[in-house]
Amino acid sequence: MLRWLVIAVLASCGHAPPAGSETGATHATPVAPADAAAPPGLDDDLPRLAERSTALYQQLAQVLGPPAATDCAAVARQLDKVATDNADVLAANAKVLHAGHDKIQRLKNAIEPHQDALDAAAKTISESQTMKTCAEDAGFAKAIDRLLGES
Repeated sequence: MLRWLVIAVLASCGHAPPAGSETGATHATPVAPADAAAPPGLDDDLPRLAERSTALYQQLAQVLGPPAATDCAAVARQLDKVATDNADVLAANAKVLHAGHDKIQRLKNAIEPHQDALDAAAKTISESQTMKTCAEDAGFAKAIDRLLGES
């Protein structure tokens, strides 16, 4: 839809400038700014960020939830993959948190429709036996820190 809006704006505003004195005509084409057609960044598309954040937490719940894992190195690798696959989500959430109260509140509002899914994922994560088993493992701790934006 954004693409059609940009096309409509270009069509309504794109008239040629006056003819040049040396050639008698011009072939100048109006150029839209490079970012005009680009979708907003994830930190500015809060409904999409809410959806992606919910999916991230569901992935974490799937990795950390039952059955309990005892191979903490394997779990750490899975967590690193989740972090890599969701690097844009982690970065966008960090930007929102640093943007201030208003934007944080708007993200909370965008998350509201996903609250049940987030609560279920959070419960699975907080009750995770894998978390308890692997808490002292250095690789696991590093992977968790990465997901929390601490490394």
